[in-house]
Formats: sequence, C-alpha cells, structure tokens
Amino acid sequence: MNFDKSSFDSTKSKLENFLKLSKYVDAKNELISINQILENERDIWSDMERANEIQKKHSLLVKKIGKFENLKNLVENIEIGLEIGEERSVLKSIFQELIKELEDQENTLFLNGKFDKNNAILTIHAGAGGIDAEDWASMLAGMYQCFAKKMSWICTIVELSIGIEGGVKTIAIKIEGDMVYGLLKEEFGVHRMVRLSPFNSGHTRETSFSLVEVMPIDFEVGNETAVLEKDLKWDFFMSSGSGGQSVNTTYSAVRLTHIPTRTVVSCQNERSQVQNKAMALKYLRAKLFIIGEMKKNEITKDLKGDFKNDQWGHQIRSYVLHPYKLVKDLRSGWETGNVENVIGNGDLLPIIWSVKKKLD
Repeated sequence: MNFDKSSFDSTKSKLENFLKLSKYVDAKNELISINQILENERDIWSDMERANEIQKKHSLLVKKIGKFENLKNLVENIEIGLEIGEERSVLKSIFQELIKELEDQENTLFLNGKFDKNNAILTIHAGAGGIDAEDWASMLAGMYQCFAKKMSWICTIVELSIGIEGGVKTIAIKIEGDMVYGLLKEEFGVHRMVRLSPFNSGHTRETSFSLVEVMPIDFEVGNETAVLEKDLKWDFFMSSGSGGQSVNTTYSAVRLTHIPTRTVVSCQNERSQVQNKAMALKYLRAKLFIIGEMKKNEITKDLKGDFKNDQWGHQIRSYVLHPYKLVKDLRSGWETGNVENVIGNGDLLPIIWSVKKKLD
C-alpha cells in the first residue's frame, strides 16, 4: 500500500475502532487487578490451582496488551517521523508493518465463540486406502504439530493407533495454549491427498482421505452431566508408540464407551491405568456435555463441524502433489502451490482466516 497522509489517517481510525472492539481499556484494567492480587495476597500460593489460573490469565493479558501497545507505538513513530521530516522510505516501511500487524490483530475479532479460548483435542482418523491413507494421517498430524509449535502451543498425544508401516490409523492430540479451539475448530472435516504412492512399485497416483475432528476441553461441565458407572464399558490395552517406563509393557491404555450414546474416548499418554481412566472420564464428560448442548440447539454455531452424522462426506480441503502441486480449501477458495509450506511447515493461519471470513 502506498503511504500518504490520507491513508495513514484512515489506518489510525481503523486502529482506534479495533481497540474499542477488542476492549483494550478493559484488558488493561483487568491486568492491573491481577497484578494487585499477585502483589498483595501473600497466601495465594497456598491454592496452587487458583495461582496457576491467575498466572495463566496474567501471561495472556500481558501478551494481548503488548500487541496493542506495539500498534500504538508504530502510529506514534510515524507521527514523530512526519514532524521531523523523516525519509519517505522509512515512513513507508513502518506504515506497511502497521498495516500487516493491524490486519493480523483484526482477524482475532473472529475468535469470539463460547469455547474459542479453550484447549482442544484434535483427532485424526485414516480413511480407506491402507498404507497410503495411514501415512497421510501421519502427515496431517505432523502438520498440526508444526502449526502448534508456531503458535507456542503444547501438544500431548493422548491416543495412538499405529498403522501397518509407520503411519497412523488414529491419533488424538491434546493441544493447550491461547485460543486453540477458536483457531482449529474449522479444521473439522475430511482432508484429501492426491500423490504418487511411495508404497507400491508402480508409483501409481493414489487418493487418500483422513477425517479430522476437533473438540474443546477444559471447561466447567457442571454436575448435570452425570455419568453412571452402569452406563460405562471399560477396555484396557497396551499403549502404542513412545512412552515412559512400563507404559508400553502394561495394559495402561484405556478405551471408554458410554453405552447409551455409543460415545467413545481413549487415553494412553499417562503413566498408569488409574491416571488414564481419570483423563478418559474427564474427556467423556466434556464430550457428553457438548452433545447435550447441541441437542438443545444452544451452541451449534460455536461447535462448527463437531459430531456430524455425515462426517466422511464433509470434505473441506484438497492437497495435491501430482500431477501438479496445490492446496485448496473448498469452502473459502483459498489456494497455494506451495504445498510444502502448508504440510511441512504448518503454515495454516492464512487458510484459517480465509475460512472464518467466508463463514462469518
């Protein structure tokens, strides 16, 4: 964008409007309150759970306000530059940075759903197609883990069913961080890969499918989501993949089925069967709560994609490696020929924002 006084004033106005919509002043006041709690409540560390929650909120607010302050600083730098007659090329560079940073922050206004701030479990299921499909599911898992790393999120594998030759049949990843569910919820659906198969001698062109599911976790479900022991079926098996001492040599992994609804969850990343049972029960209650809320038709919009009956017919994105290279989202129309940047580097934000803008 060209830099001139008119375009700068227009951008300043957009920034002022954004700061109001994003409740910049409220965030600053909340940070002040939290700082006072941390400074004045001497016994705060006697309740570690509360202390950790306060520290987590403090870190998120500092990060959020820091981004707001950076935008304001860029505006001030340009204003000072105009006053002192700074070179146009320098002002243009700062202005372009301001435009990009403001656009990135404006995108966050789409993250206003009921569960958008929550952590999530992302589950990938390999479709029909044997080794190629299982390898594609593994590639998708790597893509999301790369994206999580870019976002400074923490990933933990909670379920893993290994495929025939190193791929995965099913993998569930718990992802923790800032706005995890809000950014990942539209990733629900079928992801299609077209490539020359590396697993047969003829290297024929193969099409593989994987289903991605995303579920928010770590929210208060309330006592109304009661789970009766008589409605539960527990299965125990050996964990797959890497783990700590004894993890792969005992039946520590669990699969929990809620018989009335046929809802199934699994957990195998904890070191003992008791810990895995506790986590599986936690995930089951969360899933049952969400299903119950959807039946009330209260949060369907906030849970885009989850728990559809026609899951395998909900294709959202194609990844083509042969006869040409292309990643295309079938909802927003966003596309790129740089497949490696998407799959290998986890560069998903441009796709995610394009979908949110299209569906808004």
